[in-house]
Amino acid sequence: MTGETVNPKVYPLVDSHLTITILDLVQQAANYKQLKKWANEATKTLNRGIFEFVVMVTDAEPFEILLHLPLLVEDKNVPYVFVPSKQALGRAYGVTRPVVACSVTSNEIIANIIA
Repeated sequence: MTGETVNPKVYPLVDSHLTITILDLVQQAANYKQLKKWANEATKTLNRGIFEFVVMVTDAEPFEILLHLPLLVEDKNVPYVFVPSKQALGRAYGVTRPVVACSVTSNEIIANIIA
């Protein structure tokens, strides 16, 4: 996000080192089929209660398609972060299209990373 202004609605925005760690975690979750992509699928996992945390991007166009997610995750006390690039999130997921939001849906992946 060098030289660009950041939307004031984007909080918490992670730094570059933590972005790489989060994208690695997303890639592992995608390999284990424990990841739901796109804003609609993330909303469904939040409503069903099968989530661990949510990752959103800062460069979604229009940004309003993501504005309902921070409200939902704060109501359910779920951790969430914003990463700078939808292209990078899509590559971490393993698709060629940009991804604006995803949710990790299992606790096992987090235990494997921490151990």
